[in-house]
Amino acid sequence: MKGESWIDDILSEVMHVETPRSWLWWSVVTAVSAVSSQYYCRSLKGTVLWKPNLYVMLLGESGLGKGFGVNLAKLLVQKAEVTRVIAGRSSIQAIVSELAKAKTNANGKPPIMDSRGFVVNGELSSAIIADVDALSILTDLYDGHYNPEWDNLLKVSGKEKLKQPYITTLFGSSPDHFYDSIPSANIGGGYVARNLIVYEEKRFQNVDLFEDDDADAIDDRINGFVVPEYAKYLERIAEGKGRIILNQAAKDLYNNWRRKWRETQIKEKTGFLNRVPDHVIKTAMCLCLSRYNNAMVMNEFDVQDAIDKVTDLIYANKIAAQGNSSNNLDPVVAHTKTVINLLLATTENKLPRRLLLSRAYPYGLCDTSTLDKILDNLKELGWITKERHVAGTATDWIISLSGEPLAEYKQFMAAKKE
Repeated sequence: MKGESWIDDILSEVMHVETPRSWLWWSVVTAVSAVSSQYYCRSLKGTVLWKPNLYVMLLGESGLGKGFGVNLAKLLVQKAEVTRVIAGRSSIQAIVSELAKAKTNANGKPPIMDSRGFVVNGELSSAIIADVDALSILTDLYDGHYNPEWDNLLKVSGKEKLKQPYITTLFGSSPDHFYDSIPSANIGGGYVARNLIVYEEKRFQNVDLFEDDDADAIDDRINGFVVPEYAKYLERIAEGKGRIILNQAAKDLYNNWRRKWRETQIKEKTGFLNRVPDHVIKTAMCLCLSRYNNAMVMNEFDVQDAIDKVTDLIYANKIAAQGNSSNNLDPVVAHTKTVINLLLATTENKLPRRLLLSRAYPYGLCDTSTLDKILDNLKELGWITKERHVAGTATDWIISLSGEPLAEYKQFMAAKKE
């Protein structure tokens, strides 16, 4: 029996996998975003236009299951055949060239004449071949409704014109590749602020991979059942178009929340906090369209769900903004985050100094003097405590995380359990 939302139904089909729920949720929301280029929302008496395109980044260590969510979204959108799907290794110039061409469909559907596209890859570092302009171009194309015609003029390719560009992206990345792939200029220059970075540290669950009834299961259940069954709904979304409006309860909820958000907002490096209300509206548009009976009216549940999901990503964005300190030439600055992350990774958020140095060695923190400078700085900030531990003739310091990093991490983990 189908529920109220396409998103809930397709997630129920893959509840048995180990991939973190947030990665699955945002992957399928991004699939909705990718097929929704003909929808919009207006605010401020019709003067501000919103489109539901999203840039989503799944961030976490390799092996936690990013690829499953990314691949599911890719297969669903490919099967729907209502937009360009640009997967695999590409240059930004090749992506722009693809968006500039009309796309014909072999199934008899009308050709795609505008510049809509879904750029999707399980690894950011291979999604776009290194190009100093790549992320700046994606930043510009994010707000495609401000550029109904976008010109790309290069000596090699000549003039290419994008018509009504509508770009959705879904990438996966490990932290190390993320920091290598995104220059500092793009951290504070707008690209990261436009991304919904979904950070996870653990699998959703650990299950037995092989069960007694495996012989009776559908061979390739994703391609054999899930994708053809649920891609149909993406096709139906793409067949519609028009303005999404908010009912009165949705307006009251959003306006009251946004007012309080602005009053308590703090400054940060990326600009993500400034864009949180924008992300909420764009996400809520996708949630509205995911309901089977939506009548293109956003309700208060769409808004509240979007608020909860987007604000859960604040911690991840802060990690992303601070992460590329490893590019700094000062080893104290470069490895401070390493020390904090190693303490975060332990059950009680504390380690003996000798063990901390041993675990930091693979990350390039090799000498005791640098570690001691880092610990002195963190103690001065109130971010760690040091306690002398004596065991027989051996003595050591027990380093415990405290202060702002620990408080933020506990808040992040509590949100994951809700």
